[in-house]
Amino acid sequence: MESKSIWKGLAYGSTASMIGDIVTMPVDVTKTRLQLSGMGGSAAYSGFFDCLKSTVKKEGVGALWKGIEPAMWRQCSYGGLRYGLYAPIKNQLAPGQTELPLHIKILAGGLSGTIAQAVANPCDLVKVRMQADGMGGTKPRYRWFLGALATIAKEDGVRGLYSGLSANVARASTLAAAEMASYDTLKPFVQEQFGVDGLALHLTTANGAGFIAAFVANPFDVAKSRLMNGGNEYKGMIDVLGKTVKNEGVAALWKGFLPAWARVGPRVVIAFVVMEQLKEKFG
Repeated sequence: MESKSIWKGLAYGSTASMIGDIVTMPVDVTKTRLQLSGMGGSAAYSGFFDCLKSTVKKEGVGALWKGIEPAMWRQCSYGGLRYGLYAPIKNQLAPGQTELPLHIKILAGGLSGTIAQAVANPCDLVKVRMQADGMGGTKPRYRWFLGALATIAKEDGVRGLYSGLSANVARASTLAAAEMASYDTLKPFVQEQFGVDGLALHLTTANGAGFIAAFVANPFDVAKSRLMNGGNEYKGMIDVLGKTVKNEGVAALWKGFLPAWARVGPRVVIAFVVMEQLKEKFG
Protein backbone atom coordinates (compact mmCIF):
# COMPACT_ATOMS: atom_id res chain seq x y z
CA MET A 1 0.00 0.00 0.00
CA GLU A 2 1.27 3.49 -0.79
CA SER A 3 1.06 5.56 2.40
CA LYS A 4 0.50 8.77 0.42
CA SER A 5 -2.63 7.45 -1.31
CA ILE A 6 -3.97 6.07 1.99
CA TRP A 7 -3.57 9.44 3.72
CA LYS A 8 -5.26 11.16 0.80
CA GLY A 9 -8.13 8.71 1.01
CA LEU A 10 -8.50 9.31 4.75
CA ALA A 11 -8.48 13.09 4.29
CA TYR A 12 -10.97 13.02 1.40
CA GLY A 13 -13.24 10.58 3.24
CA SER A 14 -13.28 12.61 6.47
CA THR A 15 -13.96 15.89 4.66
CA ALA A 16 -16.75 14.45 2.52
CA SER A 17 -18.36 12.64 5.46
CA MET A 18 -18.38 15.70 7.73
CA ILE A 19 -20.03 17.82 5.05
CA GLY A 20 -22.61 15.10 4.52
CA ASP A 21 -23.39 14.81 8.25
CA ILE A 22 -23.85 18.55 8.76
CA VAL A 23 -26.38 18.71 5.92
CA THR A 24 -28.32 15.57 6.92
CA MET A 25 -28.19 15.79 10.75
CA PRO A 26 -31.91 16.72 11.17
CA VAL A 27 -32.84 13.56 9.29
CA ASP A 28 -30.43 11.51 11.42
CA VAL A 29 -32.01 12.80 14.65
CA THR A 30 -35.47 11.91 13.31
CA LYS A 31 -34.28 8.45 12.23
CA THR A 32 -32.78 7.65 15.64
CA ARG A 33 -35.90 8.75 17.49
CA LEU A 34 -38.18 6.71 15.23
CA GLN A 35 -36.01 3.65 15.81
CA LEU A 36 -36.27 4.13 19.57
CA SER A 37 -40.01 4.74 19.38
CA GLY A 38 -41.94 1.66 20.46
CA MET A 39 -39.50 0.51 23.14
CA GLY A 40 -41.56 -0.28 26.21
CA GLY A 41 -44.75 -0.84 24.24
CA SER A 42 -45.92 2.56 23.02
CA ALA A 43 -44.78 4.44 19.94
CA ALA A 44 -43.77 8.04 20.57
CA TYR A 45 -44.32 9.11 16.96
CA SER A 46 -46.65 8.08 14.16
CA GLY A 47 -44.07 8.62 11.43
CA PHE A 48 -41.28 10.74 9.98
CA PHE A 49 -43.11 14.07 9.73
CA ASP A 50 -44.81 13.66 13.12
CA CYS A 51 -41.41 13.08 14.73
CA LEU A 52 -39.91 16.08 12.95
CA LYS A 53 -42.81 18.35 13.88
CA SER A 54 -42.98 17.14 17.49
CA THR A 55 -39.23 17.58 18.01
CA VAL A 56 -39.24 21.17 16.72
CA LYS A 57 -42.42 22.07 18.64
CA LYS A 58 -41.25 20.72 22.00
CA GLU A 59 -37.49 21.36 21.84
CA GLY A 60 -36.93 24.00 19.18
CA VAL A 61 -35.25 23.88 15.76
CA GLY A 62 -31.82 23.48 17.36
CA ALA A 63 -32.84 20.01 18.59
CA LEU A 64 -32.59 18.77 14.99
CA TRP A 65 -28.81 19.14 15.29
CA LYS A 66 -28.49 17.27 18.58
CA GLY A 67 -25.40 15.10 18.56
CA ILE A 68 -23.59 17.16 15.93
CA GLU A 69 -20.39 17.36 18.05
CA PRO A 70 -19.88 13.59 18.45
CA ALA A 71 -21.01 13.20 14.83
CA MET A 72 -18.11 15.37 13.66
CA TRP A 73 -15.63 13.45 15.83
CA ARG A 74 -17.08 10.22 14.46
CA GLN A 75 -16.60 11.24 10.85
CA CYS A 76 -12.98 12.24 11.48
CA SER A 77 -12.32 8.57 12.25
CA TYR A 78 -15.13 6.47 10.79
CA GLY A 79 -15.68 8.47 7.59
CA GLY A 80 -11.99 8.74 6.84
CA LEU A 81 -11.20 5.09 7.55
CA ARG A 82 -14.24 3.66 5.76
CA TYR A 83 -13.62 5.51 2.51
CA GLY A 84 -9.85 5.74 2.85
CA LEU A 85 -9.22 2.04 3.47
CA TYR A 86 -11.57 0.64 0.83
CA ALA A 87 -9.23 0.98 -2.18
CA PRO A 88 -6.05 -0.18 -0.35
CA ILE A 89 -7.84 -3.24 1.08
CA LYS A 90 -9.25 -4.00 -2.37
CA ASN A 91 -5.76 -3.83 -3.85
CA GLN A 92 -4.41 -6.17 -1.19
CA LEU A 93 -7.19 -8.71 -1.74
CA ALA A 94 -6.66 -8.74 -5.50
CA PRO A 95 -3.25 -7.21 -6.31
CA GLY A 96 -2.74 -6.14 -9.90
CA GLN A 97 -6.34 -6.82 -10.99
CA THR A 98 -8.40 -4.08 -12.63
CA GLU A 99 -11.69 -5.94 -13.15
CA LEU A 100 -12.61 -7.16 -9.69
CA PRO A 101 -15.44 -9.62 -8.92
CA LEU A 102 -18.34 -8.35 -6.80
CA HIS A 103 -17.44 -10.51 -3.78
CA ILE A 104 -14.02 -8.82 -3.53
CA LYS A 105 -15.66 -5.40 -3.50
CA ILE A 106 -18.17 -6.51 -0.86
CA LEU A 107 -15.41 -8.00 1.30
CA ALA A 108 -13.25 -4.87 0.99
CA GLY A 109 -16.20 -2.65 1.89
CA GLY A 110 -17.13 -4.85 4.83
CA LEU A 111 -13.59 -4.89 6.20
CA SER A 112 -13.15 -1.12 5.86
CA GLY A 113 -16.48 -0.55 7.61
CA THR A 114 -15.65 -2.97 10.42
CA ILE A 115 -12.26 -1.38 11.16
CA ALA A 116 -13.72 2.13 10.98
CA GLN A 117 -16.63 1.40 13.29
CA ALA A 118 -14.53 -0.44 15.87
CA VAL A 119 -12.54 2.80 16.25
CA ALA A 120 -15.54 5.16 16.20
CA ASN A 121 -17.98 3.31 18.51
CA PRO A 122 -17.67 5.69 21.51
CA CYS A 123 -18.54 8.63 19.22
CA ASP A 124 -21.62 6.81 17.95
CA LEU A 125 -22.68 5.92 21.48
CA VAL A 126 -22.66 9.54 22.63
CA LYS A 127 -24.35 10.71 19.42
CA VAL A 128 -27.30 8.32 19.84
CA ARG A 129 -27.78 9.27 23.50
CA MET A 130 -27.66 12.99 22.76
CA GLN A 131 -30.17 12.57 19.95
CA ALA A 132 -32.49 10.58 22.24
CA ASP A 133 -32.37 13.18 25.03
CA GLY A 134 -35.62 15.12 25.12
CA MET A 135 -37.86 12.28 23.98
CA GLY A 136 -40.77 12.09 26.40
CA GLY A 137 -39.51 15.15 28.27
CA THR A 138 -36.30 13.51 29.49
CA LYS A 139 -33.53 15.84 30.63
CA PRO A 140 -30.18 15.93 28.77
CA ARG A 141 -27.71 13.41 30.12
CA TYR A 142 -24.62 15.12 28.72
CA ARG A 143 -23.67 18.68 27.78
CA TRP A 144 -20.69 18.05 25.51
CA PHE A 145 -18.84 15.20 23.84
CA LEU A 146 -15.67 14.78 25.93
CA GLY A 147 -17.65 15.25 29.14
CA ALA A 148 -20.03 12.51 28.01
CA LEU A 149 -17.13 10.13 27.36
CA ALA A 150 -15.74 10.79 30.84
CA THR A 151 -19.16 10.31 32.48
CA ILE A 152 -19.88 7.03 30.68
CA ALA A 153 -16.40 5.67 31.45
CA LYS A 154 -16.81 6.64 35.13
CA GLU A 155 -20.29 5.12 35.48
CA ASP A 156 -19.96 2.03 33.26
CA GLY A 157 -16.21 1.60 32.86
CA VAL A 158 -14.29 1.81 29.60
CA ARG A 159 -16.30 -1.19 28.35
CA GLY A 160 -19.38 1.01 28.58
CA LEU A 161 -18.04 3.10 25.71
CA TYR A 162 -18.41 0.03 23.51
CA SER A 163 -22.05 -0.69 24.29
CA GLY A 164 -23.83 -1.88 21.17
CA LEU A 165 -20.53 -2.64 19.43
CA SER A 166 -21.72 -5.89 17.84
CA ALA A 167 -24.81 -4.30 16.28
CA ASN A 168 -22.86 -1.21 15.30
CA VAL A 169 -20.10 -3.18 13.58
CA ALA A 170 -22.71 -5.37 11.86
CA ARG A 171 -24.48 -2.23 10.63
CA ALA A 172 -21.27 -0.47 9.59
CA SER A 173 -19.79 -3.45 7.77
CA THR A 174 -23.08 -4.18 5.99
CA LEU A 175 -23.61 -0.52 5.11
CA ALA A 176 -20.04 -0.06 3.87
CA ALA A 177 -20.06 -3.32 1.92
CA ALA A 178 -23.38 -2.48 0.23
CA GLU A 179 -22.51 1.17 -0.37
CA MET A 180 -18.94 0.82 -1.62
CA ALA A 181 -19.49 -2.35 -3.66
CA SER A 182 -22.70 -1.09 -5.28
CA TYR A 183 -21.15 2.30 -6.13
CA ASP A 184 -18.04 0.61 -7.50
CA THR A 185 -20.17 -1.77 -9.59
CA LEU A 186 -22.91 0.65 -10.72
CA LYS A 187 -20.50 3.37 -11.82
CA PRO A 188 -18.93 1.56 -14.84
CA PHE A 189 -22.29 -0.06 -15.67
CA VAL A 190 -24.14 3.26 -15.85
CA GLN A 191 -21.24 4.83 -17.73
CA GLU A 192 -21.13 2.10 -20.37
CA GLN A 193 -24.86 1.44 -20.76
CA PHE A 194 -26.17 5.02 -20.71
CA GLY A 195 -23.13 7.07 -21.71
CA VAL A 196 -23.37 9.19 -18.55
CA ASP A 197 -20.19 10.83 -17.28
CA GLY A 198 -18.88 13.44 -14.88
CA LEU A 199 -21.11 14.87 -12.15
CA ALA A 200 -24.27 13.27 -13.58
CA LEU A 201 -22.61 9.84 -13.35
CA HIS A 202 -21.54 10.39 -9.75
CA LEU A 203 -25.02 11.63 -8.73
CA THR A 204 -26.84 8.74 -10.41
CA THR A 205 -24.54 6.04 -9.05
CA ALA A 206 -24.43 7.48 -5.53
CA ASN A 207 -28.24 7.64 -5.35
CA GLY A 208 -28.49 3.95 -6.24
CA ALA A 209 -25.76 3.01 -3.77
CA GLY A 210 -27.45 5.04 -1.03
CA PHE A 211 -30.77 3.22 -1.40
CA ILE A 212 -29.16 -0.24 -1.40
CA ALA A 213 -26.99 0.58 1.62
CA ALA A 214 -29.86 2.07 3.66
CA PHE A 215 -32.19 -0.87 3.01
CA VAL A 216 -29.66 -3.60 3.79
CA ALA A 217 -28.32 -1.98 6.98
CA ASN A 218 -31.59 -0.74 8.53
CA PRO A 219 -32.30 -3.74 10.85
CA PHE A 220 -28.80 -3.45 12.34
CA ASP A 221 -29.29 0.31 12.64
CA VAL A 222 -32.45 -0.23 14.69
CA ALA A 223 -30.61 -2.69 16.96
CA LYS A 224 -27.68 -0.30 17.33
CA SER A 225 -29.88 2.66 18.36
CA ARG A 226 -31.78 0.62 20.94
CA LEU A 227 -28.69 -0.95 22.48
CA MET A 228 -26.80 2.33 22.64
CA ASN A 229 -29.60 4.32 24.23
CA GLY A 230 -28.95 2.47 27.50
CA GLY A 231 -30.98 0.33 29.87
CA ASN A 232 -31.08 -3.43 30.43
CA GLU A 233 -33.98 -4.35 28.18
CA TYR A 234 -31.73 -6.18 25.73
CA LYS A 235 -28.78 -8.55 26.16
CA GLY A 236 -27.25 -8.02 22.73
CA MET A 237 -27.86 -7.65 19.01
CA ILE A 238 -29.62 -10.99 18.48
CA ASP A 239 -31.82 -10.37 21.52
CA VAL A 240 -32.89 -6.91 20.36
CA LEU A 241 -33.66 -8.16 16.85
CA GLY A 242 -35.67 -11.09 18.23
CA LYS A 243 -37.64 -9.03 20.75
CA THR A 244 -38.31 -6.28 18.22
CA VAL A 245 -39.79 -8.77 15.75
CA LYS A 246 -41.76 -10.56 18.49
CA ASN A 247 -43.23 -7.41 20.06
CA GLU A 248 -43.57 -5.11 17.05
CA GLY A 249 -43.44 -7.30 13.94
CA VAL A 250 -40.85 -7.79 11.19
CA ALA A 251 -41.60 -4.38 9.71
CA ALA A 252 -40.24 -2.79 12.90
CA LEU A 253 -36.73 -3.73 11.72
CA TRP A 254 -37.18 -1.08 9.04
CA LYS A 255 -38.39 1.60 11.43
CA GLY A 256 -36.91 4.90 10.43
CA PHE A 257 -36.11 3.65 6.91
CA LEU A 258 -37.54 6.75 5.20
CA PRO A 259 -35.31 9.15 7.17
CA ALA A 260 -32.45 6.62 7.03
CA TRP A 261 -32.65 6.65 3.23
CA ALA A 262 -33.25 10.40 3.24
CA ARG A 263 -30.04 10.73 5.23
CA VAL A 264 -27.88 8.02 3.69
CA GLY A 265 -28.91 8.92 0.14
CA PRO A 266 -27.85 12.60 0.23
CA ARG A 267 -24.86 11.81 2.45
CA VAL A 268 -23.62 9.18 0.02
CA VAL A 269 -24.18 11.56 -2.89
CA ILE A 270 -22.34 14.38 -1.11
CA ALA A 271 -19.53 12.08 0.05
CA PHE A 272 -18.85 10.48 -3.33
CA VAL A 273 -19.24 13.71 -5.31
CA VAL A 274 -16.90 15.58 -2.95
CA MET A 275 -14.36 12.73 -3.05
CA GLU A 276 -14.54 12.47 -6.83
CA GLN A 277 -14.00 16.23 -7.16
CA LEU A 278 -11.11 16.18 -4.68
CA LYS A 279 -9.51 13.31 -6.60
CA GLU A 280 -9.84 15.15 -9.90
CA LYS A 281 -8.35 18.32 -8.44
CA PHE A 282 -5.60 16.90 -6.22
CA GLY A 283 -5.09 13.39 -7.55
